Amino acid sequence: MASSLGVRLFQGYLFSRPTLVEARLLSPSQASIVQLLNLVRSQAPTTEIEEALKKDAGLAFNLMRLINSAGLGLTREITSFRQAVLLLGLKKLFRWAALLLTVARSGGTPPAVGQTAVVRGRLMELLAREFMSPEQADQAFVIGVFSMLDQMLGMPLEPALGLLHLPDELAAALLRRDNAYGQLLTLAEACESSDDCRFDQAAQSLRLSSQQINLAHLQALAWADQMTQG
Repeated sequence: MASSLGVRLFQGYLFSRPTLVEARLLSPSQASIVQLLNLVRSQAPTTEIEEALKKDAGLAFNLMRLINSAGLGLTREITSFRQAVLLLGLKKLFRWAALLLTVARSGGTPPAVGQTAVVRGRLMELLAREFMSPEQADQAFVIGVFSMLDQMLGMPLEPALGLLHLPDELAAALLRRDNAYGQLLTLAEACESSDDCRFDQAAQSLRLSSQQINLAHLQALAWADQMTQG
């Protein structure tokens, strides 16, 4: 349609297509976030997690800033990590720590990679709410964000996931598109492309209508913009 109106140049999601990259060391900020994610995932004592945050003041500041953003919608400001654990719980906190990876970019990672990861995560979460529990919807969000972990960390996806010690169910969805989470990820990827056949197959497998998906996608895009502005 745009071409018929005279548009001659187009930019697609080239940055989100898998590419062969050589494994490299994580940046200090990325390494700190990975450590935090593993502590939260393993439900380490709050004091131990606080100690990790004290070693990286920038990480602690960014985490608090993110949690207090408009995207979370809290009625009171969180001023300490202990408050965050009390109000959110470790499982919710893991999701917000995962978001930090989308902004902890290395020099060669385009900002659009993190933005796409956030949109994917939010889209999968919104669609998961149609047929999954709230806890499973949170897991869907994390899978969407981590689906671009190879691009964000600059290494193949399997070793990147190995850094995070994820449950087998989540790793299977990311690596092989297994289970309902994997189907949601396939659908989210189809929303970024012009592959109508893949979109229709993914939607039918999850028994979701085009109207449900399109509305969720618009909401995910708006939410990601709100998070970026915050």
